[in-house]
Amino acid sequence: MNSRCPACGWPSAERVYPVSSHPVSSRRVVDYVRCVCGVWLVLEAGRVVAAAGGAGSEVD
Repeated sequence: MNSRCPACGWPSAERVYPVSSHPVSSRRVVDYVRCVCGVWLVLEAGRVVAAAGGAGSEVD
């Protein structure tokens, strides 16, 4: 489970900026989090599933 920012390695559980949560089904929520390095992270169940906004922000 990838729970770190792919650009800087910051743990996604240690949120510095407010989270924007959006339900995608009756049991799933997607969170949008701004990392300390400036990259936007998309999390599903605490796992980084996408990132955008900086060099090295590709998610494996």
